[in-house]
Amino acid sequence: MPYVGSGAEDVLAGDNSETVELGEAGERHFAYRAGTALLLDYTQILYGIPQEGASQSSHIVGRDLAWALREGISEVHIVLPIPGCVSDLGMGILEEFGGLDAAREALAPMSIQVLVPGEQQLLGLGGVARSWIAHGLDPEAAQRFENTFSETVAGIPVRSTGLPLLGTGGGPERSIYAGCGGGIAYVLGLLGAQILPIGDVCIDPMRGEIEDSDLFVYVCGHIGEDLPSGLLAGSRVAASRGVPVVVIYDSGALRKGELARLGLNGAYEIRPERAFATGEATTEELADLPERLHSLVGRVARTWGWN
Repeated sequence: MPYVGSGAEDVLAGDNSETVELGEAGERHFAYRAGTALLLDYTQILYGIPQEGASQSSHIVGRDLAWALREGISEVHIVLPIPGCVSDLGMGILEEFGGLDAAREALAPMSIQVLVPGEQQLLGLGGVARSWIAHGLDPEAAQRFENTFSETVAGIPVRSTGLPLLGTGGGPERSIYAGCGGGIAYVLGLLGAQILPIGDVCIDPMRGEIEDSDLFVYVCGHIGEDLPSGLLAGSRVAASRGVPVVVIYDSGALRKGELARLGLNGAYEIRPERAFATGEATTEELADLPERLHSLVGRVARTWGWN
């Protein structure tokens, strides 16, 4: 079955978009097209960590972009996951176009915007290899990947491109977003893409509604070290008008004493027993999730309601 996606299409693709199925056998996925604009969502098909003994290339992204060029697409939004399971640092994209210079020339007429869920550097303590270890990859294997990444980066003739790569601190590979998608963001940045937190893009159309609300409630899954970019973006809009902010989240490590510092007025955890759990939840564990969520929504309404 083709993967469903992250839900970004509901916000970004628009009601008049056409669903297009792409990919060869084993990598079927959807794109969302509206005229000369295209949304490519890789949050599920490229999410996770590399599998031992299997080379997972970013060629799928390169082929999709080549197809988009042939179709006359001029504007592309690409949604990437953290972590990303590709193990070639995005080199598959360049291979599809015949190298860095050829890819830059081919994609120059196209506006590419890469949307990421948060910050992740390519190398170092906040890099791809560390995120893979956190998700279960053997540390020695992760270290081998990072060594390969360093060698690959050193061999790329990076020229000044004036790209909006933030927080470089010594090179584009140190960008706060370079590691997203397993390094795909790094390569797309070299090709001229703009890289933005997806929360900023998704919240912007709702700015007016948030500013006119009495309460901003954000519902999400697990919260780890960083708050979701959508929550951060929404909180900034709400704070500008003095609208209180409440988050309902599946599980995580939020502490009540941290809420004010994070710009939150309240936080409600659906499954606190999974705050530090590893692995996916079983079907049985998920069975009462809707009831728990409904109960918390009612609690928020009673606590923060004025009527």
